[in-house]
Amino acid sequence: MVDIVRGGIILIVYTFIMIVIYIVISGVFDDFVTDFENLNLTNSDAEIEQSGGTLRTVFNISFAGLIIIPALWFIYLAFYREPDWRFRQ
Repeated sequence: MVDIVRGGIILIVYTFIMIVIYIVISGVFDDFVTDFENLNLTNSDAEIEQSGGTLRTVFNISFAGLIIIPALWFIYLAFYREPDWRFRQ
C-alpha cells in the first residue's frame, strides 16, 4: 500500500509550486495579451480582441487542470484498496 502521508506532502508541495508559477507567469501573460489587443490593426481588431479573452480563459483553465488532476489522483490513491489475496494453505 502506498503511503498516504507521503503522497499528501507531495501534493501540497506540487500545489504550492503550481500556484507560485501561476502568480509569476499570469501577470506576464496578461501583459503580453493586452499588448496584442492594443495593436492598431484596422482589419482585424475585433478578432484580436475576441481571441484575447479566449487566450486568458484557456490559460486559466490549463492551470486549474494542472492543480485539479493531481488532486483527483491523490483522492483516488487515498481511497484505493488493494485486493485481499487470502491463499489457502
